[in-house]
Amino acid sequence: MRSIVGQGAIIRVLLFIFLALGAGVSAWAVDFGLVLGAAGEYAPYTEGDGLGFTGSSLPWFSMALGKNANLYLSGKFTFEYGYGTDEWALPPLFELERTELNFRPVQTVYLALGRQQFKDSGGMIASGLFDGFYGSFGLGLARFSVGAFYTGLLYKKTAEILMTRGDLEYYYRDLDYNDPASYFASRRILASVAGEFPDLTSRSSLALNALAQFDLNDYGEDFALNSQYLEARFDFEAVDTLRVFATGLGGVSESEGVSARFNFAAAFGAEWEVFGALPDMASAELRWGSGSVSDRIGPFKPISNIAQGSVFAPTLPALMTARVLYTARLLRVFSFSTVAALFWRTDLETFTDADLDGASKDRFLGWELYGQLIWAPQSALRFNAGGGFFFPGGAFVESAEKRWKINAGLILSL
Repeated sequence: MRSIVGQGAIIRVLLFIFLALGAGVSAWAVDFGLVLGAAGEYAPYTEGDGLGFTGSSLPWFSMALGKNANLYLSGKFTFEYGYGTDEWALPPLFELERTELNFRPVQTVYLALGRQQFKDSGGMIASGLFDGFYGSFGLGLARFSVGAFYTGLLYKKTAEILMTRGDLEYYYRDLDYNDPASYFASRRILASVAGEFPDLTSRSSLALNALAQFDLNDYGEDFALNSQYLEARFDFEAVDTLRVFATGLGGVSESEGVSARFNFAAAFGAEWEVFGALPDMASAELRWGSGSVSDRIGPFKPISNIAQGSVFAPTLPALMTARVLYTARLLRVFSFSTVAALFWRTDLETFTDADLDGASKDRFLGWELYGQLIWAPQSALRFNAGGGFFFPGGAFVESAEKRWKINAGLILSL
């Protein structure tokens, strides 16, 4: 049985390292701070009245351990009100955030141990915080890396790992600190090997990834799900202001008692820097995840469920999206971004929604338009406000209403 005490054990280990190695480090090598955040959202189509407020407090501490090592500790307290209820969610949620010891013995070698950010080169398989070890080293014009991570100590709604029916059951269980299973994410081991070639040619780069995850859950009648992936990402700088990229990956998902199913995903896009008094940025991207085709080819199964929209937020399995984004720097402290996106399902059985028309063969899910204004008068203060609409397509029932939301947030760094 997992226990929340396990997170405290991690903190104690890192504090021991801090005491053992930090002796003699001068005071100027220590830094600490606090990040305060507040955000509100109104989305009337969601559960309850759709109104919610979130406040957060993130203290952090950093210390240099000599010239080549650094210790970083951080945690986060989150306070929520609303989101389908008319009361505060108590007790407040605590999460161990980025908490790692990193070491660079020489310029070409980097090692990190603890809770750290990780994502694959295409950002389509795994993304977010993971507990474990990561190492990379440079060799000539290439850089190679290996990583080994465990997901079972993460908070479930931050990790967003939903690969089986068992994962879904625990994900939607109300948080109860007396029931550790209601807090922790799906228990999985993730291993990664990657090779990056940043100067493949004078204008191109290539990244190759091999990832594998192993299911350690015990969900009873639900089958354990293991999966492996091969991924390649190619970037090309067509001109100084235009970069195009392509990502392709193939995976295989293996369940106990069920034949292995292959799955695929791909992405193509471009980013264009628009010169002006202040440079703007335009980008376009097409993403595709395979759907259920046969007993041998099934829906794309990522480890992390990454939302593909702002108002309408499906994940990539059995989905194709096309989006165009434009970010304008109105003033030095003001910027505005707007994104338009279209959504299609790539099979007729994987995607689910309360307003979906079960008899429809139409694959078009709809389109959305979302905009956001950001005001950052200084590096320690940031305010954002946004809103958008989603218009259902032919895959939904005729009575399905358009969806919309507005949101605002403030971040203050002390």
